[in-house]
Amino acid sequence: MRSTALRLASQAKAAPPVPRFFKDSQMSLAHFMIKGQVISLYRSILRCGKGLDKRDKQEIRDFARADFERYRNEKDLEKIRSLLSSGKQQMHSLEASVQLAHANK
Repeated sequence: MRSTALRLASQAKAAPPVPRFFKDSQMSLAHFMIKGQVISLYRSILRCGKGLDKRDKQEIRDFARADFERYRNEKDLEKIRSLLSSGKQQMHSLEASVQLAHANK
């Protein structure tokens, strides 16, 4: 029994490395949770370009990326929530514009 436990312990793999975003000591659980919402918003904005021609899709991507990069290092939760809210409003207006563009084709 003991030899089996020792053999299993010696065969055990080392724990995987800790992801980069967990190493940030200033990131609270609230920051981590809101980060998921921000990433989800970014992906939704990119999906808005689905069905558009390549140039328009690239323009949407570049615009979104520039805005997200500008506030990348923001730590104030209230400011992040405010940015997230305005980003969602902008995404909804973008979706409406894209739907109109598809309807006119």
